[in-house]
Amino acid sequence: MSSTVTTTGAAPRPAWFRRLIAVPPAPPSRPDPAVDGEAAARKFAALRASDDERVAAITSSQLFEPTTPALATVVIWHGFTNAPSQFVAVAEALAAARYRVLLPRMPYHGFSDVLNRDLSRLTAADLVSQVDAALDIAVGYGDPVWVAGLSAGAVLAAWAALRRPEVRRLVLAAPLVAPKGFPLPIVRLLVRFPRLVPRLYFWWDPRKKADLGHSPYAYPGFPIPGVMPFLHLSEVMFDHTAEAGHDLERVVLVSNPGDFAIRRDAARSFATGTFAAHARYYGEAGVDPALKWMHDFVDPFSPDSGSTKQVVAIFSAALGVGEPTAGGTLVPPLVQAQPVG
Repeated sequence: MSSTVTTTGAAPRPAWFRRLIAVPPAPPSRPDPAVDGEAAARKFAALRASDDERVAAITSSQLFEPTTPALATVVIWHGFTNAPSQFVAVAEALAAARYRVLLPRMPYHGFSDVLNRDLSRLTAADLVSQVDAALDIAVGYGDPVWVAGLSAGAVLAAWAALRRPEVRRLVLAAPLVAPKGFPLPIVRLLVRFPRLVPRLYFWWDPRKKADLGHSPYAYPGFPIPGVMPFLHLSEVMFDHTAEAGHDLERVVLVSNPGDFAIRRDAARSFATGTFAAHARYYGEAGVDPALKWMHDFVDPFSPDSGSTKQVVAIFSAALGVGEPTAGGTLVPPLVQAQPVG
């Protein structure tokens, strides 16, 4: 996919099924930004302290500080059923490049018991609250705030960019706005009528079930209701009932031809429809299909994923601070935006 520089304009009208089937509004955002770096550090300490014995240190929220003054604070949300550990190596590399990196743990993720069923308790209010908590920390440092996310984490990054004017740049890596094979009207219907959602546990690999043999921190499956709060937020953003009240410097969608977990057409429609009119630069980039990476191309424990160097190169290029081809992983190369004034 190619990159485009957009001009502002009216948001597209929602699809017929979104006009026909109303979904509940998203819970309100209640920002309480830290006033300075010391307050931000206290808020982060409180966020970590909120984790109980179910959360291991490696899967808790993490903050990586550069050894020199930060060029920006980057908030990165991990993928669905994974944990901040997924991005630790990437965060370390970005910190070495002078970026402060915050890796928030999404609610009910990162538990040591990877076979737990607690994701069934997740709500959209939990997600909105968690986004606010992460951004409240990030803005306190006084540096530019950029956000990124993978899969369901990209939905939270999108919500942060939409609702928090402090966010300047956004990277959406394979946003989970519709699972592969699900018609979009069905997704909408399930968000509107949650009692229709099957109360079943879904194994990522039904043949292996609990024995995935991959990351020791990622859940091998999930209760199906646990994915619905993310789809609720994405449907609200699709509706344009929660519009961005500010323009972003840069928004980039990263897609992966080897991704068989999400609908890439829906992800593209979501990214362009929600952000193209609110971004001074909007770009799209695709991972080279010859790499044959899967949906989770980040986790070092996952098969068919990129190396830390490759993943860092992709996110750096998408954020506008790296080489446009990301070392040859992006095809065609992501065209750099004009310098931001």
